Amino acid sequence: MSTFSPLFNLTMEEDYCQENKFIPRELEICPECGKPRISCRWCKDCETNSMKENFLYWTSENKEIDELIRHTQLNASQTCDYLEWIPFEKFDFVKNIGSGGGFSSIYSAVWMEGPRWVWADDLQEWTRAGLTNVALKRLDNSQNITSSYID
Repeated sequence: MSTFSPLFNLTMEEDYCQENKFIPRELEICPECGKPRISCRWCKDCETNSMKENFLYWTSENKEIDELIRHTQLNASQTCDYLEWIPFEKFDFVKNIGSGGGFSSIYSAVWMEGPRWVWADDLQEWTRAGLTNVALKRLDNSQNITSSYID
């Protein structure tokens, strides 16, 4: 089972850039907008604009959680540096694998679309990785999560 690891993904991204011998100019300038990139193949302006365009198309139905997710998306500096809301129907093979200390339940599942971690050279954009094993955590009595709980 694969696990979420931003550090691992960052290493993969750096390796890709080194293996493909990108020259500094290719790393620095976004071909879409012509502005400087802040990491390998990550243009903050273009990615932020793309995420902003999708704000109207998803909600957790909790204002504080939505604000947290949007904050991470607006401040992301690489492809594995933000959260996204994934509706439950996007998961398959959900299986209860234990409890999280009496306050939660832990599940294994397969995220059918997967994270946007795959660079499509032909499209010059990030695409979804496809089937990805994930762990889900259901917090008991979490209907009224507030910003103090998130902090």
